[in-house]
Amino acid sequence: MPARSTGSEGKPMFDPILGLVVALALAAYLVATLLKPERF
Repeated sequence: MPARSTGSEGKPMFDPILGLVVALALAAYLVATLLKPERF
């Protein structure tokens, strides 16, 4: 396995950040539905 890819160094960090944002948004939505179920 090569230590670094010279083609795109920014992309491998983008996917985990995007996944983290989606996971946090989903967790916030689930907590909101638990606290205020009448709004959903």
